Amino acid sequence: MIVGGSRRRVKVVLTLVVNLSLLGACFWRSYGKATATHADLLVAMARKGADLVASGRLTAESLPELTYPLERADAFLRAAAARSTDHPPPSLRALEDLRARYQEFLDALDRVRREKSGEAARAALAEPLATVERAGEGVRAALHAEGRL
Repeated sequence: MIVGGSRRRVKVVLTLVVNLSLLGACFWRSYGKATATHADLLVAMARKGADLVASGRLTAESLPELTYPLERADAFLRAAAARSTDHPPPSLRALEDLRARYQEFLDALDRVRREKSGEAARAALAEPLATVERAGEGVRAALHAEGRL
């Protein structure tokens, strides 16, 4: 018999530890797919935003549609960072970079939508969009290198 405790208490604690370990493992098992989804969505929304500005259809009221994926990516990044402790995978750092590039794109998008339209707007957003696209490719490359895709 264990001193100071009952067998039932030990079983409960052991079950809790095993379940928490499995819960953490579930996160990392789906991590690659979730990371790729966030990356693909941020790139797709950047393209959509550039198209909306070029067509003159993006208003301040429609900006939340473009900022919501950023908020979701932020929440995912916080959760992944909390689980990765001192050794975040390269794909997580790549997603953090994509998140930063997407934020810069949104800042440029908001500025350009007020100042330009049509091809002038598309041209002004070409480099910020290309930066987002390159960062998205970086996330996928990191996921492939890690064997997560």
